[in-house]
Amino acid sequence: MIPELIPNLYQDRFLRLTENGELTTDVIIKLTHRYLDGKPAKVGKRSLSAADRDLDFWNAIFWEDVSNEVFETEAFALALARYLQQNKVTRPGWLQHLVVRAPGALRRAIRYSQVFLSPTELRWKEIIGLDLGSAEGLSDFIKACGILQGENRKLKNAIKSIEAELKLITPMETLVYASLFAFRHVVYSLGQQELRPHLLDKDRADASRVDFQETTDAINQILISKLKTSVHSDFFISERIIGQSLRKHMSPLLFPSPSTARAAEKCLSYMDTFERLVAAYLQFNEFVGRTINCFCFDEDYDIRFEGERLIVFPRVIPEESEWDRNGKKLDRLHQYWHFRAIDEFIKLGLAFERFGRPENEESNRFAWISAIRTKLELTEIYGLEDEIMTESGYKIDLLRTLLTIELMHAFYKHGYILPYCREYEQAGNWLAALSVFSFAGLIEGEIRLPITFAERKAKIARICNWTRSEEWPNGNKQMTEAILNFWSNDLKDSSRRLREREHALQPELHEQPIFKIGNYLFELPWVFAFQNNVTAAVNNLRRVGRNRGELNSETNRIEKRLAETFEQFGFKVVGNFHPPRDADDEVGEIDLICFRDDHLFIFEIKSGYMRKTQRDAWQHRTSTLRKAARQLKRKSTLVTERFTTDPTLAALLGDRDVSHIQTHCWIIDTSIEHDHEYFEGFLKVSLQEIIIVLRNERHLLRDFHQAIDIKKAKHGFSSSIKDDFANICGDAMSAVFEQIDDDNLYPNGFNAGQFASIIETAAIWNVLDA
Repeated sequence: MIPELIPNLYQDRFLRLTENGELTTDVIIKLTHRYLDGKPAKVGKRSLSAADRDLDFWNAIFWEDVSNEVFETEAFALALARYLQQNKVTRPGWLQHLVVRAPGALRRAIRYSQVFLSPTELRWKEIIGLDLGSAEGLSDFIKACGILQGENRKLKNAIKSIEAELKLITPMETLVYASLFAFRHVVYSLGQQELRPHLLDKDRADASRVDFQETTDAINQILISKLKTSVHSDFFISERIIGQSLRKHMSPLLFPSPSTARAAEKCLSYMDTFERLVAAYLQFNEFVGRTINCFCFDEDYDIRFEGERLIVFPRVIPEESEWDRNGKKLDRLHQYWHFRAIDEFIKLGLAFERFGRPENEESNRFAWISAIRTKLELTEIYGLEDEIMTESGYKIDLLRTLLTIELMHAFYKHGYILPYCREYEQAGNWLAALSVFSFAGLIEGEIRLPITFAERKAKIARICNWTRSEEWPNGNKQMTEAILNFWSNDLKDSSRRLREREHALQPELHEQPIFKIGNYLFELPWVFAFQNNVTAAVNNLRRVGRNRGELNSETNRIEKRLAETFEQFGFKVVGNFHPPRDADDEVGEIDLICFRDDHLFIFEIKSGYMRKTQRDAWQHRTSTLRKAARQLKRKSTLVTERFTTDPTLAALLGDRDVSHIQTHCWIIDTSIEHDHEYFEGFLKVSLQEIIIVLRNERHLLRDFHQAIDIKKAKHGFSSSIKDDFANICGDAMSAVFEQIDDDNLYPNGFNAGQFASIIETAAIWNVLDA
């Protein structure tokens, strides 16, 4: 019996498209993008795995005769990087062939794949066995890879060596030492900004913020590593076990006595080891961030050798990197939503409401404003509604969920961080300050330790009043429990996932800052006090919750709400346009088409989470944004071809002369990474910028103090800016909300041409240079 031949999916498609008259090179590039996009996902009813696609793609016959034009594309380098990252499929002689035909593509693929960091992998062994001949620069490049590999291994081994000294420490005790570390090295430097902000210049404030982020990253890595090696018994705890651990690892330091002197020495020894571990992770992360990532993902960096020493250096040193400028943009966007929230707070009639006891009223009011701020951003940018569905299927109020984290922020900031900083200023020593602070708590009947904990039911009862409403005057226990679950990281479940899959997604400290161990919830006061709660909420929903069932409906609402916004500004709008399907259904749905004043806009809309590393941003560029540009290329071509023949498009344009219409095709994204770059000739811009430009609100992006200075110069008022609501509702805020002539984006009234020009020239961001 003759065995049935299984067709090669990519080769068959290649033949079909070339028989239809498409050029061979264009078809191979198209198929390469299809492979990168994970297509086809299935054949008939059979789902295809990545290994299935690898097998067909790299065994396709068309690779035997490929033009240099294909090898020079970014898509080919990305596809080849995937080839280097897998071991199941081998194309004999392929890499040696590329040494001769496409050394540049091979070099880029090695960088993108980071295969050199896995010296035992089959592909790297194949690479170091290649005959490099006279391929320009490839020999030095492979040598550089080897040096980076060695440094990477050395730093990882140093981490493993120190971790071995802490192998008897449980996850709970790891959190204890993490918090002691933070109070020793981080809290005062950040907390004094709250005590005496006028004495700190901006550079010092920015440096402290970076230190906090770097420290939390390192501690997060330490916790993940600990969870990978933990055993089940580590997560079955009781009040007795907690007490024993604290008496062993914390009490001797905070409440010293002659009888606990030796125990205190042991604690300090553990502290010293933990500090060395944090330092080792910081060194490793700096190496990865400033050397490995620049080497692998930044085309503006090159290498040279000084003897045997490798130097990774920028070809041109800009005054300001795009990454740093994006950081400034994020700060102004955060300010923008805060100003919008204050306006909303006043409109809701909350400005003169009472918020708890007099001593807590100001911080509680700001917690409400901050929660409104995040809700505005989540609803307008990320498509959320007033309620969100939890994993258990219970719906929780979005504002109350955000308010919970903001009230915890206020509680720890004013009840822990600032009192500790005042004690630190008196004592001049972190341990003495922490001891006095903790002892004062005991006298007042409160447990004020660097790490707090409570039985789950007790925690629910304690904060249940935060969910009070007309319907639930005493609070809603079920909702409180669901909200706590939303912000909680069950360390037992995380440990299991990490043991089963080493690289399983793990929530970061700020994304789910409540740690569940058994029936107890643990919190790190310093994390709550200093974390960015907007990023926490967005990434909890969008990164950690990337498989939530509501994600598709949220994405649809982003598109629908943006369509409604354009309609409010006089645009004729077609949303979710489905062109007739062709044989391959390559075009797909067109998210948004808008028309006004002889300007036609075709939008491809993407949504995601907030990224914090250059590698994350690079992956976004080479996956989501690359794919979006290809989609927009097909869709814009179809729209311009069918202006007059498609009834929907013809109705959109009306009787306008097609030859006079200017077309703008943009990728609109919830993130700001790679803003104002072009992909396949199409501009990428953030949804936040679109909203601000439509609303003519550039003035809300101005530096707060700059806005006040402008009003002082214009009106001559004098106001001391204090951190209280009376000032925020007074002259200071009126300075922010009053739009000066220079900030009016449409002095002659709104029109589509001016809107397009403002976006395409990034005009609103000149506030950063003012």
